[in-house]
Amino acid sequence: MKTKKIACILMCAVFAVWVAGCEAGEKTEAPVETVSEVPVEAVQETVTETVPEVPDVDLTLLSSTMVYSEVYNMMCYPENYIGKSVKMNGSYTSFYDEATDKHYCACIIMDATACCAQGIEFELADDHLVYPQDYPNEGDPICVVGTFETYNEGENRYCTLRDATFI
Repeated sequence: MKTKKIACILMCAVFAVWVAGCEAGEKTEAPVETVSEVPVEAVQETVTETVPEVPDVDLTLLSSTMVYSEVYNMMCYPENYIGKSVKMNGSYTSFYDEATDKHYCACIIMDATACCAQGIEFELADDHLVYPQDYPNEGDPICVVGTFETYNEGENRYCTLRDATFI
């Protein structure tokens, strides 16, 4: 039985909600010091810590029509996206597959008319999170970033965002 395919179809039908935007995180400023007082290593560490990495594919900047189109391309031509960092927002959903004894999490996005949905599975980088208490509720708006990869289960190939984090 193709439980993942069925689950995806069910998720598309159940989660007909608009895409919610990511909230900007708090910004912190480093104390101002003169150049002569700060070693070069400290400046490099500060720059690394305060400048967020820009994802290769930032779906949060696109219109709902473009997001839906880009995700469609990711599903049809995954080889063009493998290894790229992807940032997206949408609705959280999860599915438990008895055959693999695994919980699958996904970020679902809608098209402009909210009639069609697509999603990308993600695997969180933090192995210390406990399902379900450390995860969002079904349908909650989320923003997630991770590395686009594919994997095979049985005869099927799936796309996922590995080492993902919630933003």
